Formats: sequence, C-alpha cells, structure tokens
Amino acid sequence: MGDPFEFGRRLYAEAVRRGLYQAKKIYVVADGGVWIWKIKEDRFSDAVGGLDFYHASEHLWAVAHDYFGQGSDKAHQWVEPLLHQLKHGGEAGVLQSLDDLLGLCEETQNAAARTLQREVNHFHDHQDDIHYQQLAAEGCPLGSGSVESACSQVQDRFKRTGQFWTLPGEQRRMALDVARRNVDWDEIWELIQGQC
Repeated sequence: MGDPFEFGRRLYAEAVRRGLYQAKKIYVVADGGVWIWKIKEDRFSDAVGGLDFYHASEHLWAVAHDYFGQGSDKAHQWVEPLLHQLKHGGEAGVLQSLDDLLGLCEETQNAAARTLQREVNHFHDHQDDIHYQQLAAEGCPLGSGSVESACSQVQDRFKRTGQFWTLPGEQRRMALDVARRNVDWDEIWELIQGQC
C-alpha cells in the first residue's frame, strides 16, 4: 500500500534486513511498469534487470497483430522465430528486426507505424534487461510469475466479494499477513509481548 516511493523505501529496507549487502548478485525481474524500473534505478542500481519474458512476448505479439493482422498465420510465422531468438541470446537480432520493420512501416506509411514505434521504444528502453539466455544460465527466473501470484493471493484475501475493511483494519490485517508470509511471526509476537 502507498505510493511507489514509499514502496521502494520499504522494499529496500526489507532487502537490507534480508542480507542485500551480502548478496553476490542482485536481480530485479519485473514487467514493464515504469514505476518498478524507477525503483530499481533508485534503490537497486547495481542489480541486473530482467524484463519478464512473458511481458516481452506480449509486446512482440502486439507488433505482429498490428502489422500482420490479429490471429493471422503471418503474425505467428513472424513472432515465433523472434521469441526463440530472444530467449536464446539473439536479442540484438530481435531489436534489428523491430527496427527494420519500423523503417518499412515509415517508408510505406503503414498505419502500424505508431504502435510499432511505441513497441520498438519499449524494447530499446529495456535492451539491458532482455539478456534471457544469460539470466537463465545464472539461475535467474525469466518471469515475475511468482510475484504476480503472491500479489494475487494477497489481493484475493482483501478484495473478496462481501468483504469490507476500514483503512486501519486493513492496514493491521495486512501487516499481520506480511509478517506471516515473511516468516517474521515470532519476532512480531516477541515485540507485542514485550509491550504488554
């Protein structure tokens, strides 16, 4: 809860508490949310970035559908080799293919040029974060699915149909839930008992 700056501050504090400075290597694997990458830049500037592979593939599919048509065989034939290339060390070739397609769209004044420009910019903005073969070789996950799943579980607990929370009640319940998930329950309990 809270704004991204506050989240980044808390995330960094928790990372330090968990041994950030003893880590040999730090990874930030996330989707394309600008706020997430700003936290990486601000709080974890030495971390290796990894753009969620599924997220990257969605962007390639957006280009294919816009240029070749939704669900067309040509879209499939264009994307599948690029996804394989992207996952197996050919990210420079993927960027070149996107640049070439953008040039072709601009020459022919194709309506897909605007979408393509946005997607090409997205890949170039994350060109340091799409080295999937290297990330996999280092044991880093290529996707942020585990984080997405955890967020979904927490949201499901607090947003079920018929549940209503006051802000103080929600914050207290959230603090207890986070303590349980972080295996900090005993530490929290000791603090509570010391105050009684």
